[in-house]
Amino acid sequence: MSSKNTKPVASLMKNFFSLSLVQFANNCLPLLTMPVIARIIGPDKFGVINFSAAIVTYFSLLINYGFDLTATRAIAQSRDNAEERSRIFSNILFAKIFLLGISLLIFIITLYTVPQMAADKTLFIYTYIACFSLVITPNWLYQGMQELHQMAIFNFISKLIFTISLLLFIRQREDYILQPLLTSLSQIVVGLGSFIWALRKYKIKIHPVSFNKVFELLWTEKMIFFSMIVVTLYTTTNTIILGFVQTNKDVAFYTAGWKLIMIIQTFVSLPLRLSLFPFIGESFGRSQTEGVAKVKQITPFITIFTTLAGIAIWILAPWLIELLYGSEFRQATIVLRILCFVPMILALGDLFGIQTMINLKMDKAFFRITLLGSVIGLALNYSLSKQMGAEGTSWAWLLTEIFITAAMWVYLHFKEIYLIDINYFKYKYLMEVVRPFYYVLKQKVYKGTT
Repeated sequence: MSSKNTKPVASLMKNFFSLSLVQFANNCLPLLTMPVIARIIGPDKFGVINFSAAIVTYFSLLINYGFDLTATRAIAQSRDNAEERSRIFSNILFAKIFLLGISLLIFIITLYTVPQMAADKTLFIYTYIACFSLVITPNWLYQGMQELHQMAIFNFISKLIFTISLLLFIRQREDYILQPLLTSLSQIVVGLGSFIWALRKYKIKIHPVSFNKVFELLWTEKMIFFSMIVVTLYTTTNTIILGFVQTNKDVAFYTAGWKLIMIIQTFVSLPLRLSLFPFIGESFGRSQTEGVAKVKQITPFITIFTTLAGIAIWILAPWLIELLYGSEFRQATIVLRILCFVPMILALGDLFGIQTMINLKMDKAFFRITLLGSVIGLALNYSLSKQMGAEGTSWAWLLTEIFITAAMWVYLHFKEIYLIDINYFKYKYLMEVVRPFYYVLKQKVYKGTT
């Protein structure tokens, strides 16, 4: 096999492992502190922290505006055009500054008018500070250029420092408020470093952007933004509704199980999504047939891997909860078991929705499906959370994800786009896909020993 043929595979592998390192820093390093912190602050304060994080997620969503998808797609299509890179970078930067101003105004108003926020102003302010990092963190640029390895190392070191500082500063129950502050400061450090690096590495020249240009960009990309909102309505809003209809302890039990699921999701599925999106996008750019073929090849691996992970989570759930949170969080075990196959459902939904529908510019259909799913999810969440607490919230999320993923598959099937082919699950086809990756790894090992 020639080096030319293995270059795309090598690039994909490099991006996947780099993103996995980023996600390890973001999600698995906190596992080192979780057993200590959860026992110090207890379920009640743990629930308050996660409730504030869920609310601030909406402000983060407004600032990001779906640019992690739309800007990545734009950069991937203009990777070799330095002038176009600078134009896109400037547009996104000024659009995010504008959105930060709007979100800050809304945050200040809600901080003094929503009783749950007004009761713990300092905690919510410390949590919100992380939103400033979203303006200067150009993850979308690195994703579009398919070069994330430089950022991965810097991010890992920063989060390692954050993890150590958390263990040093949180000593008693009252110190819980420092957790969101340290989290926000670490994200700003990472964002600033990656921003400066991007300017130098890609020779970015920032140009002033008029309000008209900003409004034009926001209007053009509105469908993806609305899609991100409706996705959040049936994920993050679960925690908010649970916080309003139940106690902080219910929020703690739900988010304890939810966090473990999201660690698996972000450590495996999210790196695959972010590294595959521009890779598959290039294939769809050449032809729909080639793009669909790429998705077909990838589907069996993601399905098999996430299914095995789900089985492992179900078996190990009691031990994981006891180890990471302590005996006070035992009620989170049933939450973790209900959600154990969510990563598999999300991974398939990502392949059908983000990787296929978005790359094929089916933005409106994607939005309609997620909107309908959100309406169903909100209804289920309010009803089940009120009746069953954390368990009801878990069932609401699981059922909503199943509906959305199934709806996307049906829509694509109706459009005669068939992404699941049983032949690709056979041993012979699996080996055909694995072989290029094995060849690249073998070359790297050989170079490392010579």
